[in-house]
Amino acid sequence: MALTDPSSTITTGMQSSTTSYTAGEEPWNKNKDGFVIDSEGTEIGTYQCDWDKWHGMYRNIPELRSTIDIWCKWIIGNKLNFENKAQEKQSKRINGNGKDTLRKILINVKRTSKAGGDGFAEIIEDKAGRLINLKILDPGTIEIQSDNLGIIQKYVQVSIKSENGRMPDKSKRKILHEWEPKQIFHITNDRIADEIHGIPEPEKLQTIIKWRHQSMEDLSVVFHRYVKPLLQIMADTDDETELATLKDKFDQAVKNMENIIIPKGVVSSTERISIPQYSTLDPLPWLIFLRSYFTESSGVPDLVRGKSDEVSLAAGKLNYLAFKEKIINEQKEYEEEIESQLGLKITFEPPKEIDIEISRTEEDMSNKTQAKKEKGGDQIVNSNIRTSEKS
Repeated sequence: MALTDPSSTITTGMQSSTTSYTAGEEPWNKNKDGFVIDSEGTEIGTYQCDWDKWHGMYRNIPELRSTIDIWCKWIIGNKLNFENKAQEKQSKRINGNGKDTLRKILINVKRTSKAGGDGFAEIIEDKAGRLINLKILDPGTIEIQSDNLGIIQKYVQVSIKSENGRMPDKSKRKILHEWEPKQIFHITNDRIADEIHGIPEPEKLQTIIKWRHQSMEDLSVVFHRYVKPLLQIMADTDDETELATLKDKFDQAVKNMENIIIPKGVVSSTERISIPQYSTLDPLPWLIFLRSYFTESSGVPDLVRGKSDEVSLAAGKLNYLAFKEKIINEQKEYEEEIESQLGLKITFEPPKEIDIEISRTEEDMSNKTQAKKEKGGDQIVNSNIRTSEKS
């Protein structure tokens, strides 16, 4: 017999209680208040790139390095096309640190600007004012100085680098060299508004990178524990010396992946401690999502980076076409910067055309359609001839 009274049952008031909300204060909106997107202002006056931070990410994060390298090499291409033979001859004298070529220097400056936001090279001229060399500089030591209107006044090389986005103490730094604006080849990445510097590519990707590598490290521990699991050993002793001896024996057995034989009565039970299959969230879909999120945010398709096992032919063509347009636009921008700052009129090779169908003109498509019709008509005629011959 029940110990409670069924007549005490009550019903809720969802018809009214779940509809009488004040606009903007609904439960599904309240949690948005805790999600804050940091504001960002533009910087003029004095700026020094936190190069060590961004360079460290470029050197140690393989997918980031691959993305930046591919992007820059596609922009420069395999060959530089000059306006005339005189400029081509002039370019052959440019050797950077003594072992460079102009093409390698342009790739280096662009890659540096992608990684840290800014790339610098000293413009070295002869007495007649002709360009004879470009010497790449460490962006972490270059301080950009502008007036209150954001017009760059000079570039200063200092002895102390910025750290975690903080400018070095002026009382401790030494000025090593100064240049006028026209003496520095300065390439910025995605400069916005009145800022005097560029935006590092890793800045927008660093959160995704941290998530992905944190998850990969956690997953590596999980897999390692499947091979070498933790053991919970119930010893039939509380003597510290005996426990230490038992510990050493088990550690050696696990380290060398060997069997261990224990006298009866020393250990009452041994339990393997590991994460059972399906007992936790599967991290692999999360890793796959983060890779996709990184690819989308970086702007370089997986296909271009050499991964195409999950891309259909049609999707691959569209991805390539979208990436190709980005490269062409950035090639034009870089050509304009080179001509403006160096006086060299260079054109880069456009990306290879792999999508014939998409790039085909209406006239070409019309010709193709007509050829198919004519081919179809020939097949019908030949079929009628064979039929009449048989009869």
